[in-house]
Amino acid sequence: MDEPKTILVITWGGIGDIVCLSPALLALRKRYHEARIVILCENNTPCELIKCWNGAYTFSIKEKKFKEFSGKIRLIKKLRQFYPDVSVMNAVGPSFRSAFISLLSGARIRIGKSVRGKGFLNTIRFPEYRIHEIDANFEIFKYFGVERADEKPFVQIPEDSFLFVNRWCKDRKITSKEVIGIHPGASDKNKRWDKFSELIRSFVKEGERLVIFGAEDERSYIETIVKDCERGLSYLSDSVNEPYGQASIFSFIGYPITHAAAMISCCKLFIGNDSGLSHLASALCVPTITIFGPTSWERGRPYGDKNIIVKSNLPCSPCSWLGVGIKCKSLECLKGIKVGEVYEKAREVLGVR
Repeated sequence: MDEPKTILVITWGGIGDIVCLSPALLALRKRYHEARIVILCENNTPCELIKCWNGAYTFSIKEKKFKEFSGKIRLIKKLRQFYPDVSVMNAVGPSFRSAFISLLSGARIRIGKSVRGKGFLNTIRFPEYRIHEIDANFEIFKYFGVERADEKPFVQIPEDSFLFVNRWCKDRKITSKEVIGIHPGASDKNKRWDKFSELIRSFVKEGERLVIFGAEDERSYIETIVKDCERGLSYLSDSVNEPYGQASIFSFIGYPITHAAAMISCCKLFIGNDSGLSHLASALCVPTITIFGPTSWERGRPYGDKNIIVKSNLPCSPCSWLGVGIKCKSLECLKGIKVGEVYEKAREVLGVR
């Protein structure tokens, strides 16, 4: 393969998927120093995590100007303006849509997934790799000469996000590495462990201070959990306007993802479901406990030495490799995980006897 001048990377998925792609992007830049790297994301939110990276030009298919049919025409025109030599898709996502976009971009070499014949438009086809997503991305990038070294997941947090979080913490008399981060939500409701309120209550009784994270569309669900925690506790959260100095539970819901990343970096421990924020915490080198149920920990566990997973030992779990299309209604794999299991793991990480 000749040295490409422009490489188009198409990535589908959420926050966790862009975090899992980031090590391969670093290796891509090392291999092709002069090439222009263009990254097309499916969603705006994960796009923000690498938008400031000076190694690439990044944008999202969900931008307003790309909506409707006329917007899709505008998107293709924009891609063709880059004159990509190579187009490559990451380890997740729909194969036909990516292949079709690759074809319309004008890329001569199109590297994409071929599952059930949907990748027939790609010139180089790869299978469904049944390994961790980070490892799978490196297997894909090998097709055009990218070798793996010691690259780790990364995110780019702008300075204004750190400044915002510094002010936010100062107003609430929170110091760095004092709080435990908790994310009870997940984009798929079938990934949500149902005992977070009891876990939070256990921490508060031990004098811990916690920051509860969530996206705007998770607000109602998470505020219900927080209110349930408050029953029987004298320490109340921001959501009920207690004086900040007296609070043990703080809500950090609906903020931009870069603000959430900056706030997570201030936590001494992060506990969440199989979701993007757990991957984000891991990339920020925050000790992380991730609760898995129907989704695959072999494919989607946060990467690194500071990460612990808590899972069920049911023979039917996991039942979803890619974390989508979960058909189980009982979710016994999640319901069977006890609060004590997660709490003891947290105490181990914190060095508490």
